[in-house]
Formats: sequence, C-alpha cells, structure tokens
Amino acid sequence: MLPFARIMEILRPGIRILMYHRVCTNDKYDQLTVEPERFTEQIKYLSGHYRIISLDNAITELKSGVIKKRTVIVTFDDGYLDNLIYAAPILKKYNVPATIFITSQFCDQVKQHPRYKDEKGRLHLTWDEVKELHAMPNITIGSHTLSHPYLSLLDSTKSKDEITESKKIIEEKIVYPVKYFCYPSGDFGVREMNFVKEAGYQAAVTVAPGKNRPGIDYLLLKRVEITQKDGPADIKAKLSGAFDIIHQLLHWRRQRNFARAARHNNK
Repeated sequence: MLPFARIMEILRPGIRILMYHRVCTNDKYDQLTVEPERFTEQIKYLSGHYRIISLDNAITELKSGVIKKRTVIVTFDDGYLDNLIYAAPILKKYNVPATIFITSQFCDQVKQHPRYKDEKGRLHLTWDEVKELHAMPNITIGSHTLSHPYLSLLDSTKSKDEITESKKIIEEKIVYPVKYFCYPSGDFGVREMNFVKEAGYQAAVTVAPGKNRPGIDYLLLKRVEITQKDGPADIKAKLSGAFDIIHQLLHWRRQRNFARAARHNNK
C-alpha cells in the first residue's frame, strides 16, 4: 500500500463496492470475465482479509456515519447465467453477500448483451433462475434497466421507462421490493438520477472509482472493477486506493465521451 493511501485509509475509511460481470471460463482475456478458479481465489482472499457486507448494511452504515475499515461489497452487472452456475456456489461457500443487477429483457431472452453477440448457448438468467438466486440468503436482486441502453442518448420518456418499468417488472417476478439500481455502462446525468429517485430506488451504483463515505449521494455510489488479472496483491492495491488517481482520470475521459455523444445525439 502506498504511504498516502495508507494514511487516507486510517483518516478517512470508506466502503469499496466491487464490480463484477461474468464468472466463467474463456478462451481469451475479456475484461468483464473472471474464471471460476480466479474468482475463488479472489473471494477467499477477500473473505479472509476484509469485512464483506450487503448493500443493505452498507447503506445503513453510511447513514449512521460510522464506517469500519476494510469494508467491501460485491456486485454483478447484467444478469449472466454463469452468476448462478459458477459465482453463487463460491459466494455461498465463503458466506459472501452480493447484489446482482439484472436487465429485464435479457431475462426475457429477447435481447442479450451486445458484447457477446456471437457467443453460442444461452447467455443470461431466466426469470426462474432469478427467483432461485433471490431465494438464496445472501443474494440481493437489483435493476439494470429494461434493455441496457446508453440512457443519456434516449429521450426523456424512454429513459424514464428503462429505469421505472424495469423495477416494476422485477418486483412482479420475484415478489419483493427492488431497492437498488445500476446505471448501464455508467452512462447517466442529472435527468437519470431524478428518474431513479422518483422510481423509489434507495440507492444506485455507478462505475466511478473511489470509496463511499458518509455524506455521499446514495444515487452516486462508486465502484472498483475486479478483473481476471487481479490476484490478492492487485486487489489489496486497488482497495487501498493505489490506483484511484489513474482510475479517476480514465473515468473522466469516459464521461467526457458520453457527454460529447449526448450533445451530438441531441442536435
């Protein structure tokens, strides 16, 4: 851990939210995929060296203003079938809670993530499988919109529907409140934040890097991406804040590109 990061950890502890997508074997490196063996290594290390809590407990602690050191949360985006097949048993083995953000039309099997358009076999969870995950003690189901669009490129009606209707559909399917939202690709603006708030979500996660400390806007929760390349030493460095400045610069560039695309789309 870098000296500055170590000092900040002591003086200003915060909660780190980990961002995963897929857990499965892969013929070539994919930034969004972690192989089961590596995922096992990561979760084993995290459970032995960090305090892993649910998103529910994290919101409670952020509101209380009392944050314990080395606290992390595990999240997954998109709702992949491999989350059930490979990730869930590993999470269960190490008693690790997690939130899985699902895209409702992916679960309808009418769409799938375009990144994997050429992949053979079923990519995403069915609704019965979502219900199976929801029934597990440590799994929370969240919303990741209807169709995983770039929200800022939609008109207001469509953007609001993506956020609001997905919540309603998931709640009807699992018969349970959906309290958390995930902005697809980290693309959103004030308009989307207002829609999330109006829909009744308690919190929302972004792809912005950094720690979550008391006083943060709960609709702007930060996350850190974990990849196949991250062994225990890499995870320790990421969670200590050693890469925060680099990640913030990359995020700024990504947000600038989103803003540029939105301006062009609205001309």
